Amino acid sequence: MARVKDLWFSEVKDPADPDGKRKIKRKTAKHPHNGGNPEAARWLAIWIGPDGKEKSKAFKVKEKAKTHGAKMEADVERGEYIDPKAGKVLFGDLGRRSLKLRKVGAGTTRRYESAFRLHVEPVFGHRQVSSIKPSEVLEWMLELAERRGYGTQAITYIIMAGIFDLAVADSMRRDNPARSPIITPPHHETPERDAWSAERIWSVIDAHPESAAPYRAIPIVSAGCGLRQGEAFGIALEDFDFEAGKVDICRQVTKIGKQYVFKLPKGGKVRTAPVSPGVARAVQAHIEAYPVRAYTLPWMKEDGKLAEEEHTCELLFLWHGDDKRTHGAPIHAASYDYGVWKPALVKAGVIPAPAKRAGRGGRLRYEVARQDGTHALRHYLATTLLDAGVSLAGVMEFLGHSKKGKPVTLGVYAHVTEETYEKARKAIDKSLFKLRAVKDRSGSAGTGAERAV
Repeated sequence: MARVKDLWFSEVKDPADPDGKRKIKRKTAKHPHNGGNPEAARWLAIWIGPDGKEKSKAFKVKEKAKTHGAKMEADVERGEYIDPKAGKVLFGDLGRRSLKLRKVGAGTTRRYESAFRLHVEPVFGHRQVSSIKPSEVLEWMLELAERRGYGTQAITYIIMAGIFDLAVADSMRRDNPARSPIITPPHHETPERDAWSAERIWSVIDAHPESAAPYRAIPIVSAGCGLRQGEAFGIALEDFDFEAGKVDICRQVTKIGKQYVFKLPKGGKVRTAPVSPGVARAVQAHIEAYPVRAYTLPWMKEDGKLAEEEHTCELLFLWHGDDKRTHGAPIHAASYDYGVWKPALVKAGVIPAPAKRAGRGGRLRYEVARQDGTHALRHYLATTLLDAGVSLAGVMEFLGHSKKGKPVTLGVYAHVTEETYEKARKAIDKSLFKLRAVKDRSGSAGTGAERAV
């Protein structure tokens, strides 16, 4: 039962009462006559919180203390109690705790931590959780979008909303100001992209210059197995089961800070994809021309920390060049994009010739649209398999797309069978390796299947 305590007086036994039953009021140390502050709150509202412990708050007016105590007690009964002291936690402290509790990949963890440190903490880190208003969040978001653009606004909104979700869950405040009706979550309409044809893929492969011959198989394997760029750079010989016609996609090469590491594919999920006969021939021909070699890199766990033991595998693709520092090392995305992929796009007529940028030795500046990145190879595979009647569950499985939040029928009952793999293999070869007259590098006629090797 809520009650009110007078901080200026306490009840004690009357020393003049022989029975000791009569009580009198005595001034406490907080009474102004005993040196207490006359402006201090006198009346203490006391109630029992959800944890069974006494909670309190001081007021200058007795009636306000009674009303507050009764309200807190009613909130406890309704399950709507918010501890007044809990909201005094600093937003920065709660933000760091929220980031530690998020279950995302190591790369995403680093991006979240960086965005929080650069854009969220400087503005709200010193504030109490309960003091931040929806209007302040909205004003901050609009300013951020103007200064930094959609991408930064989107990631910081995710962080902000997640921190306040934790505050609501831990009863630090009732509402999440980031999810107020006055705030529209950042949303970017992704334009529908036309899928690349097999002919375009081959035109880019054929446009690889002689110096880029060691990388010609990368777009073949990426398109045929649905690899992301980092997964293609991290694919190893031991991942392939040529007899079964499958490949395990279990690592990627990525840069975290200034360090290159191996880590699990996006979402922390290992998957198995089909390997068609045409793709298998391309891989085997590549290995004959450019023997694999074991390479070791640190392994980054999904919590963003490095494993105690490094990871070694026989990488299929390594960097070839005159620089002894990088020759025989894993391929880095920036070097591949600038030195191999973009020049091939230009030669194939996919993008215009680059312009020279002033300064820095006249480094070339390529104009590449989003739909012309290496991700187009995954898009090609998804479209090819769906057009061939491969189940949506199979396509999602082969590409490593999450089924979280999808209908129960798709997530639970849609199984990927050996027939699904075989149907996918046939679809890949029918599209990517269909027989057609072409000219190889010697100028003689050949077939699409021959071009792969």
